[in-house]
Amino acid sequence: MKDKFYLGLLYGAALPMLAYVFGGMIRNATGFPRDEFFFYILCIGVNVIIFRIAISRQYDQLSRGILFSTFIFAFIFFLYFFKQH
Repeated sequence: MKDKFYLGLLYGAALPMLAYVFGGMIRNATGFPRDEFFFYILCIGVNVIIFRIAISRQYDQLSRGILFSTFIFAFIFFLYFFKQH
């Protein structure tokens, strides 16, 4: 794994989106009674996990990219959440 900022942005954007898609498929297949708020938090949680892995392996640039994409996701989440309420 390379220590590149753009890879951190890519991982930080792609993995939460995949978690959201798979979480939605599981929710539709099983009738999981959670609302959208739960899945948005799950997506940010995925970034926290991969961020911790990058930090523990001392990939500084990669972790900065992941953290930056997490902030972007969190900002979009709060805009969306507060716009609805």
